[in-house]
Amino acid sequence: MNKGDLKIERLQQYLDRQKGVVESNIKEYNQQLEKNYLYFFGWHADDLYKAYYMNQHYKAIQENLDNAETPQNIGEFLKRCISYMEDDLLQGQLVKRSTSPMSNIAHSLEMECKQKLLKDFQNLNKILQSETVGERIRPQESTKREITPAKEKKKTGPRLR
Repeated sequence: MNKGDLKIERLQQYLDRQKGVVESNIKEYNQQLEKNYLYFFGWHADDLYKAYYMNQHYKAIQENLDNAETPQNIGEFLKRCISYMEDDLLQGQLVKRSTSPMSNIAHSLEMECKQKLLKDFQNLNKILQSETVGERIRPQESTKREITPAKEKKKTGPRLR
């Protein structure tokens, strides 16, 4: 297994963990939804919406990872996604001006999800750019620092009694 394969495997593990959390949330919320819709809608509808939104985007990320031919292609994809998310979060509308209050709430929830996606894209990019143990260059220094006790700071100023 070469270095590129190891990095791609780590990307896949990270993405699988994120997808697993979202899918378990969807399953749990759907069970609650079937039991008592009114209670669920009042307390967890936003969580289910965000879980479905994240699941949709994780599937799109997975598709792009599967279709990428090289780690460089994955890196370019992640950089484009990071740039898009940053622009959308910084330049986009914070509040949607729709006549539908649910549409406005959905927009706010999407903005929260985009913040999480931006962090995920940045983490995936860090994993891709990280050095493996074999790539690290460490100076071969065998000198050890002697442990010296810390000097106590001389207290100046008024003493309170």
